[in-house]
Amino acid sequence: MTDQEGHLEVLEADVAEPTAEVVRRAGTFESFRHRAFTWFWLGSLVSNTGTWMQATALGIVVYGLRGREVDIGLVQFAQGIPVLLLALLAGVIADRVDKRKLLIWAQALSGVEAIALWALYRAGRLSPDRAIEGLAWIVGLGVAIGILSALTFPTWQSFLPDLVPRERLMNAIALNSAQFQSSRMLGPVAAGALIAAGFKTGDIFLFNAASFLFVIAALFAIRPCDISCRGDFEPAAKREGAWATLTAGLRYARDNRVVGMLLLSTAIMTVFALPYVMLMQPIADKVLHGADGGKLFYSWLLAANGFGAVVGSLGVASLPHGARRERLIPFAILAMSGILVAFSLSRSFWLSMALSALGGVAFVSTMSLTNTSIQSAAPGHLRGRVMSLFVLAFMGIMPLSAATFGPLGEWIGPANAVLVGAVVLGLWGVFLLLTGKLSPGDASPAGRDGEKEAS
Repeated sequence: MTDQEGHLEVLEADVAEPTAEVVRRAGTFESFRHRAFTWFWLGSLVSNTGTWMQATALGIVVYGLRGREVDIGLVQFAQGIPVLLLALLAGVIADRVDKRKLLIWAQALSGVEAIALWALYRAGRLSPDRAIEGLAWIVGLGVAIGILSALTFPTWQSFLPDLVPRERLMNAIALNSAQFQSSRMLGPVAAGALIAAGFKTGDIFLFNAASFLFVIAALFAIRPCDISCRGDFEPAAKREGAWATLTAGLRYARDNRVVGMLLLSTAIMTVFALPYVMLMQPIADKVLHGADGGKLFYSWLLAANGFGAVVGSLGVASLPHGARRERLIPFAILAMSGILVAFSLSRSFWLSMALSALGGVAFVSTMSLTNTSIQSAAPGHLRGRVMSLFVLAFMGIMPLSAATFGPLGEWIGPANAVLVGAVVLGLWGVFLLLTGKLSPGDASPAGRDGEKEAS
């Protein structure tokens, strides 16, 4: 592998989640000087906001079919399992096709899926009277949208370096992260506002379908001549296959114990911490007793969580360069555990709002600290491959979490299910704190040998 190839892998990995150094080194709005990036940023902001609006509405509709937590878990499993199964193939596709055209087609098909959901809702097929049929439709469409998302996720990541010169890429990464976290906050608020204004929950699907037009228009507006920084990155003469790439990362994670423990911590956070977001709709209904099935409570709880995520990402980005992030992770995990315990016990909407925001801070802070630590530990020529494991540990394992905590929430109640996850998470945090497994000194000498072997 050439140095240029290794640099490309680092840049593409960084697009997924900017490190504190990335944000700190960038100016504020430099990348908006580039027409292509500006169109892409604006279109993505509108589209992602629509996506979060639909996610909020879909949670309400699914829960309204039978009032069962297991249904929410089933739908999330259907949407997430393609990421686990298709991640390797998606990386190969991203390297071999025209990224702009692939994204345009994917967004158009995603818009069709949203229209299909709206049409089914309007036809009464997503109603409690036809609960099983409605669930089957939602699961089927969920698998379809999950496949689209899985196949285009690496393309979204690797498209950003094409839009700005190399010296402004770090700034573009930071602005793109701010866009995503902002849409995560705006989407639930917009969905709640539409419901409060008298729109049917299913009508939000149509708003999401319209939002795809913005990103499609933005991608059409990006002319080939606007993708001006391709000359900054020499195309790789030879790319490894997806399986070989992933295997090299696995060897490194096996030999470097710190990186291995960071990846394991990511998986544990996904399985035991993230379900509180999945179970937020039934909590808003059964625990907080919100009106109309807790629809407004749910949208506001999600919005508070998104606001906390923005605060958490900015907080991690502002950490001093010399901060020992690995040492902070056990404390962040313990903080997340404590917040989830309090959230599961809360019976006050306003207290739950505050705890949801704090949960967003703690979760995103923990994931960002873990992400940054992995990128800092991994050698440059392996960083992209190691980061692919982070994506699998985070996104790829989500379906397993949904499949576990959906039925568990129905069996023992949504709040109690969140409490179970919080306790397991807390035990993991205590284990990390007492054993010092994330101390850089715990990296085995084999890790250094593994770097040579994997390269």
